[in-house]
Amino acid sequence: MLTPTTEPASKPRWQSPDEIEQELTRLESLISTIRYRQAELIADIDRLQVPYWDGTRSLKEWIAGRLDIHPRTAGDLAVVSKAEPGPITDSLRAGAATFDRVAATTRLSNAGADDETLQRSEGVAVSQLGQLIARTKRMAPVDEAEAFRARRLWMQPNLANTLSVGTFAMSGADADQFLASLDQRADQIIDPNDPHRPRLEQRRVDALVSLALDTTIPATPSGEGPAPRRLKADIFIDATQAATTGGETGAVTRSGLKVGPNTLEEILCIGETQTTLIDIDGLKAVPTDGDRLPNRTRDYIFYRDGACTADGCTSRYRLEPHHIRHQANHGDHHPDNLTLLCWFHHHIVVHQQGFRIDPNSPPHRRRFIPTAATRAPPDQ
Repeated sequence: MLTPTTEPASKPRWQSPDEIEQELTRLESLISTIRYRQAELIADIDRLQVPYWDGTRSLKEWIAGRLDIHPRTAGDLAVVSKAEPGPITDSLRAGAATFDRVAATTRLSNAGADDETLQRSEGVAVSQLGQLIARTKRMAPVDEAEAFRARRLWMQPNLANTLSVGTFAMSGADADQFLASLDQRADQIIDPNDPHRPRLEQRRVDALVSLALDTTIPATPSGEGPAPRRLKADIFIDATQAATTGGETGAVTRSGLKVGPNTLEEILCIGETQTTLIDIDGLKAVPTDGDRLPNRTRDYIFYRDGACTADGCTSRYRLEPHHIRHQANHGDHHPDNLTLLCWFHHHIVVHQQGFRIDPNSPPHRRRFIPTAATRAPPDQ
């Protein structure tokens, strides 16, 4: 059991789990009262038409820019600022309800919910209130047309330029069809009965990438068989940074997204790359094509292996050659250093999850061994 420390008063004392929870709750209550005051001030800003005179497109956009917060939070503040005074806003002012719950409840009220529904919503988790709003809001033909016009797919890099994040919006029927197609493709890539397969949202991303590949770089109509060589990738490498970190920093694509050693390995395995080396003086070397796998060797590997060589795998989906010992570690294009893998084992298991092929495993029963870079298994 945690007990108060005997250290000098200047150091924070140990807190019990109950005390920590109570302090967290108190701080959240304080946040609620602060958000209420912000909503009041934003209502004044809206009445004075400040966003218009500042050249912004909407109150939400003005809030996001001036407060430097996520557009979703800005949207919630805009909604609460326009809410009529009443029990919902009173609970926020008193710190009795969290800002997220008040924002969601306000949206539920705006959707036309009656008092009974609003009261029932108090027993619904904040994360589930969106479903209640969807069931409450009326959808007239004009609303359907507006929803269609609002369709979008938005993507941008995160702050570290290591991950592309985004959102999409589409009508309910289109979304159902879209997600059903992703789930069907995911089940084709990974056995749906495998209890260790990635989480649903991860499988859908893999499926989306797979569908994009089949569109931009078509394989056979069935998707089985040799995968065409990927499109050339342009990689820019900061020589100083890359040299001191083993390639873990300093390498970016033409669009500015960072890539690491695993991605570079995959590019060299299945496609070609144009690398531009840069040092403190600027351009260091003339861009040159990467050491691509010769077509004759590539064709022979497909002839020799015929299918994915991972032990127990029978997939022939987008088969790709893989260097058992990579070129960066002095591997070469000799057939003995190459094996054929399906897209799941090559792209996901090896180059994304970080596994390596056991060089001592049989040529047609390749097994994988974890490395320091291997990702932890997903939560089920």
